[in-house]
Amino acid sequence: MTVDGEHQVHRAIQLTVAIPTYGRDQVLAESIEALLKLEAEPWELLVIDQTPRHTPAVDLLLRTWQSEGRLRWIRQSPASITAAMNRALLEAQGSHVLFLDDDILPDAGLLMAHQQAAAHHPHTMIAGRVLQPWHRGAADPDAAAFGFNSTSPRPLQEFMGGNVCIPRKQALALGGFDRNFVRVAYRFEAEFAHRWREAGHGIYYEPAALIHHLKAERGGTRSYGQHLTTLRPDHAVGRYYFLLRTLPLRAALGAAAAAWIRSVRSRHHLRHPWWIPLTLSAEMRGFLWALRLHAGGARGIPRHQPPRLLIVTSHPIQYQAPLFRALATGSVLEGGAEPELDTEVLFLTLPDAAQQGEGFGLAFDWDLPLREGYRWRQSVSSAGAGLAGGFRGLRLRHPVRELLGGDRPPDAVLVMGWQVEGLVQLLLAARRRGLPVLLRGDSADQPPRPWPVRRLHRFLLGQASAVLTVGEANDRFYRANGVPEDRRFPSPHFVDNDFFADGAARWAPRRSELRKRWAIPPPSFCFLFAGKLQRKKHPLDLLEALERLVANPDAPAVHLLVVGSGELEAACRARVARTALPVSFAGFLNQNEIAGAYAASDALVLPSDHGETWGLVVNEAMACGLPAIVSDQVGCAQDLVQEGRTGLVFPCRDVGALTGALGEMARDPAAAGRMGQEARARVMGRYGIEQAAQGVRQGLRRALVDGR
Repeated sequence: MTVDGEHQVHRAIQLTVAIPTYGRDQVLAESIEALLKLEAEPWELLVIDQTPRHTPAVDLLLRTWQSEGRLRWIRQSPASITAAMNRALLEAQGSHVLFLDDDILPDAGLLMAHQQAAAHHPHTMIAGRVLQPWHRGAADPDAAAFGFNSTSPRPLQEFMGGNVCIPRKQALALGGFDRNFVRVAYRFEAEFAHRWREAGHGIYYEPAALIHHLKAERGGTRSYGQHLTTLRPDHAVGRYYFLLRTLPLRAALGAAAAAWIRSVRSRHHLRHPWWIPLTLSAEMRGFLWALRLHAGGARGIPRHQPPRLLIVTSHPIQYQAPLFRALATGSVLEGGAEPELDTEVLFLTLPDAAQQGEGFGLAFDWDLPLREGYRWRQSVSSAGAGLAGGFRGLRLRHPVRELLGGDRPPDAVLVMGWQVEGLVQLLLAARRRGLPVLLRGDSADQPPRPWPVRRLHRFLLGQASAVLTVGEANDRFYRANGVPEDRRFPSPHFVDNDFFADGAARWAPRRSELRKRWAIPPPSFCFLFAGKLQRKKHPLDLLEALERLVANPDAPAVHLLVVGSGELEAACRARVARTALPVSFAGFLNQNEIAGAYAASDALVLPSDHGETWGLVVNEAMACGLPAIVSDQVGCAQDLVQEGRTGLVFPCRDVGALTGALGEMARDPAAAGRMGQEARARVMGRYGIEQAAQGVRQGLRRALVDGR
């Protein structure tokens, strides 16, 4: 494995071993344990797990192996062997993907044999030997019909999906495996082999690549059942779909008619003639099902590469632009391999200075380029009053046209929230067009919503192939609304950490000058409030807590710097004037100026309620080396503020507790400095642009597997 030994860590992974699994527990654990003991060149192990729930012992084993870096455990639902194999193709880091059954014992030389065969035949599919229980350890005679148990290597026309090594690049170029092979996915290997050969690629049998198939009685990604004594069309649909996909229509219909007749020409039907009409009925249902699937076209991985991701958002936002740039330059495939991701951003509106300033109390433009470094376009059918008009303020007259308005249709759509009607319209339009949707919002699990709102949330979230969780409170919101674990991908809220850290470093030598500008006494411990002066942020609670603190004759010297403007600015200024509090008002500061406020201050304070679904100002402050005091209702409290290590948390609206937190922080500036350094390390290591972009890429790989 790539985790064993430092000499392997930086070597390129050559082989990805992928185990699609469903309904297996102990035999799966034994298969994995045996694989992990094998020696080979750098390789990785993926477990594409479609089992809803494992036994506690197996669940613990899988979690332990994943935490140790010995495998990647990827949950996926609903169960589909072809979807699981496509997921492995997208997630794999190796140039070749070795697919293995989930109930095997590998021969000691399995991986080495596959790697050596791939080295000799780099563009060829390598089918390995499969020793079944009834073989009793013996190989088939050379004169016998070939059944993947010969000791003689040879070229082949088909393969078995339980021991086959496939060059990933060629498989992706063919669109992967067709998810229209439903239920038992009968003949899906034969259809893929047909496309593989049509593309000019070969299939080669390597007997040294040996597995012992345990043929476990229960579970498995495909349970064939008794196809002669079933009323279900689970086998028939694959048989007829294969004919429709691989033959001209007239020939396929003729072959299907012959197969329909042959379905009852068996000893079973001669002995039990009452099964003849039942079998013919099941076969006809399978044929009609196959016709419907064929009419809708194959469902694999998008063949045109790189895949196109359309990102839709309300307007240019300073916190989103770095993510859009990262996605425009990154790769959707694991390991940074080609193809790169093709992105386009659709803005519902481009606000002018006056519209941008709504809620800030002044007109302004952001002093950073928010539309550079990625391709974008503006909606041409927007309607409504704009950003100030609430949910209906931004809506679309023609959402489908907007969705398809680029130079080519998207393969998936990333919707950045549902706070305006236009975003919801595009989400629903994408689903009507059969496009997979990713959702990234920051709603938290609190406060409780009324029943109609919860039903609406469940409906909207149910449309998404993947949701991107920005933090713990956001993840709880998705869980509470029925989004399963395998559709939730962490994409943490972030700011451009380097931008703010560099800005604070540039201003640091001028700290005394900055404090003098804002009338901050040199010895005072300076708290910073940065944000709109609005009710949900409770700036008046902070002023009351400051008043109580300075009223204590034993309190340390403190000062408060208020950066921002808004509806409560007049009330805040009036209270400061009336009580002569040590407070300075800096007004609104743009992105290139705000770092100076962080450099002049010693700690951030954010007393907001549940309306603060995250609080990105905390990310900014921590990137600049400041600890934070936040209420327990601020969305990021559980993620960023570790009590006594990166800051302090107090109960929202508890002014006495806030007073105590201010005093505790100010009395020990050295401890506050240490907390600030740990806070900086936390956001730099876990809450950056790349972590957010990686979550989008992981969610997109899941969405591309779900397909249309």
